[in-house]
Amino acid sequence: MPRVPQNCPPAFLGRYTVLPGDTFYAIAQMFRVRIEALAVNNPHISNPNILFPGDVLCVPGLIPYPCCIPLQTQGRVPFGTGGVAYINFAPRGGQAVSFMATLPSPTFFGNYNMYTGDIFIPDIGGFGNQMFPTSEDPPTWSTRVELPTAASIILNSRLAISTFNSLTGATGPVIVEGIITGGSCI
Repeated sequence: MPRVPQNCPPAFLGRYTVLPGDTFYAIAQMFRVRIEALAVNNPHISNPNILFPGDVLCVPGLIPYPCCIPLQTQGRVPFGTGGVAYINFAPRGGQAVSFMATLPSPTFFGNYNMYTGDIFIPDIGGFGNQMFPTSEDPPTWSTRVELPTAASIILNSRLAISTFNSLTGATGPVIVEGIITGGSCI
């Protein structure tokens, strides 16, 4: 029977499910946290030397993970335009935001040839990446933004998908966006 915490401390709101071969040391390295801090914030694991696949650990994070944020349309957009941002742990440690949206061609909004997915973290700055379309019409555009381990997603971070012109460097309007609030993670 997996051991699951009833709740996590404020700075350890993220959750990680133990995989076969995981150790407290490896998990502490993955999340860039001291092993002592990981152990003290997981009192439901009585012996940190014994982990079982399926155990759930509280890990550093100021918002619960995984977290899905609906992105709201901004201004006039075609019917069916919308998106989501999925916040989780990055495959190599740290945090990541995956953006996915059904959007018209960027040219619908003017002289733009691509979209970018961006997260803006208060007092830190923005991180973004080019989005790529699927072949459907209209396409689903997606990308993943992996944050540097020194950055942490916090409340009031803004998630946005904007148009961009890769030839001129001009950033266009925000098409969909969302703000991470205390109750916005689903």
